[in-house]
Amino acid sequence: MIPLYFKIYQQIKDDIRDHTYPAGSFLPSENELVTQFQTSRDTIRKALAKLDEEGLIQKQRGKGSQVISHQLRHFPISGLTSFHELEELQHFHVVTEVPVFEHLTVTKKTQKTTLFPVGTPLYHIIRVRIIDGIYSVIDEDYIRADIVPGLTKDIAKHSIYAYIENILHLSVAYAEKTITAELVTAMDRKLLVGLPEDENRLIQVESQGHLTDTTYFQRTIARHRPDQFQFDEFARRQTT
Repeated sequence: MIPLYFKIYQQIKDDIRDHTYPAGSFLPSENELVTQFQTSRDTIRKALAKLDEEGLIQKQRGKGSQVISHQLRHFPISGLTSFHELEELQHFHVVTEVPVFEHLTVTKKTQKTTLFPVGTPLYHIIRVRIIDGIYSVIDEDYIRADIVPGLTKDIAKHSIYAYIENILHLSVAYAEKTITAELVTAMDRKLLVGLPEDENRLIQVESQGHLTDTTYFQRTIARHRPDQFQFDEFARRQTT
């Protein structure tokens, strides 16, 4: 059974999303919400606390709960755009943490995950993207060390593609992508600090990156918070 406070939280969240309460406006007072939903002040405060936790409102002393501008990040599906480039294009602030940076060699056990032949030397990198203060994306990369030599944790913290293209002078050409909705794991919750407890799925984008000579050099598994992104694509009808 869904708790009443959660139903109220969801209703107010929907009202924020459809601009019934636009960014910058104030929600009705706690007393007004108590009357509107015919419930207790404690239930209303739980609903407001959850909205505050998700960054949808901010308490203003003496004024009430103000709605914060909250737009989904546009993530292009068809393009090959780094987070550094998205930061410049969409004017958001990204901090990247690198909890895992290691060398490994593909074994029969890891071949299914990496999609590289057994014996291939790889970098295994996990990066967490913090966008405007919200832990939003986990990027897990497997990159061929013989194709991209000299990669470091510091480079991974900034832009791997900038290093590949500007320092190694290699050309990244295309990627094959698959998008699925996957169950949240214990590791996801550890890395995505602040992920809502009721959120049980992440949007997973798997891709295989290739250079202009078709060399397969990168396997990426990116897991996105669904409340932070919308995925964009442009489609044209094919005529005969």
